[in-house]
Amino acid sequence: MAMMEWQDSLSVGVQAMDIQHKQLVAMVNQLYEAMKMSKGDAVVASILPSLVLYTKSHFAAEEKLMKDTGFPGLAAHQTIHQQLTKQASELLEKLKAGKMVPTVSLASFLKDWLVNHIQGQDKQYGDFIAGKK
Repeated sequence: MAMMEWQDSLSVGVQAMDIQHKQLVAMVNQLYEAMKMSKGDAVVASILPSLVLYTKSHFAAEEKLMKDTGFPGLAAHQTIHQQLTKQASELLEKLKAGKMVPTVSLASFLKDWLVNHIQGQDKQYGDFIAGKK
């Protein structure tokens, strides 16, 4: 069973962003499945760099969407994105330095952050865009 299941409650109502969020959910599930099979460390080494790159790309797309639509919460949202990017980059540096990255903690952190971020901050731009239509 997956750690996270995509639910309609995670939809922000912007198809391109929902597709990207589904990809992030899939990456968290990949990490979780590897952890269950005691292959977490090896998968962290391959997934974490991809996850960091994908997250940066996703954040850039989200921020462009917010800018293009005139979303008033852009600056605050960028700050939140920068904080997660910094945390993810620090984890990646630890991994590259050979320091242990606890897979269970990482998977739980990513799941909680993703759900809370989508349902909290991302829903705001989704509602704003929907209100403009």
